Amino acid sequence: MTFPGLPDKDAVLAACRGFPNMTDHPMLDAAGELAILHSTREHTPLSALKDVDRQRTRVMLGIDQWVVTTIPVPFPAARLSTHTMGQVIDQLAQLSVHTYIALAAAPEELFYDASLRLAEAAGAYQNLVDELACGLRRLPQHPTP
Repeated sequence: MTFPGLPDKDAVLAACRGFPNMTDHPMLDAAGELAILHSTREHTPLSALKDVDRQRTRVMLGIDQWVVTTIPVPFPAARLSTHTMGQVIDQLAQLSVHTYIALAAAPEELFYDASLRLAEAAGAYQNLVDELACGLRRLPQHPTP
């Protein structure tokens, strides 16, 4: 954990891969659920994606609501993040699924590209968490789309 409340990038990535959540953390549970939904999305016909995406939106909104009660109040001049925490975790879940699909079935170059995108997104998540902990960043107040 980075500070009491938000998990670090390694814990989130482990949750996205389906590893057990030993801390019974709501954000890690949600990350795992989003990864399952993205995996399901890969095998779902376009006509049925609406239900999967509705579930994703519900999980992202739950993350956003939970995070607001957990993070410290930011400084008044704190920079605004471009994404809600739910959106950030959803992206990590999606990139995790794509990376492991590439590991199993794609040429090495595609796996490398996917793992690089995942590592960059995980680093950006960690930076966001660290800045939220210090009050240097704030999250948007709009609901998750």
